[in-house]
Order: sequence, then structure tokens, then C-alpha cells
Amino acid sequence: MAHPNGYTKEMIKEILGTSWPTMPEDHETGNQMRRRKGREMREGKIPYPTYLEKKVGTQFDENGKYIYPPGSGFKYQDEKSNKVS
Repeated sequence: MAHPNGYTKEMIKEILGTSWPTMPEDHETGNQMRRRKGREMREGKIPYPTYLEKKVGTQFDENGKYIYPPGSGFKYQDEKSNKVS
């Protein structure tokens, strides 16, 4: 039953018998689904998920967004103060 390069697909099917799974043509693995959803979100086809939990504390503003410390390279507070309400 051994094959010079190991077992062939047919040999494995014969060993497993009826437990060999048959996947539908349109089957999508978890990794393929994650990549597809990420691509669709970046293309704007589906919205990004929103979470109801609001972060609180001294590092977050009233909207729950993180406030970057000064000198970190991000200017969130500057952009916030320049926004037109």
C-alpha cells in the first residue's frame, strides 16, 4: 500500500472510505472569508464593523477615540481642533 512518494489521494480515499469529505464547489475556508471581507471593506462594498463599547479614561476623548501623546508623530488633537463643527 505504500507509494514511493507517500500515499496518493486515491489511496487515502480508499483508507478513509466514506469519511472522505466532499466540499461544495463554492466552499470558502475561514482564511478566504477573512481576506474577502477585508477586501470588500477596503473597496467600500460592505461597512466596517462598529462596536457599541465606548473607551473611557484619560487617554480617550468624548467619542472614545484614542488621544495620541505629544511627539508621537500623530496629530489627532490638531486635526480635531481644526474641524468645522
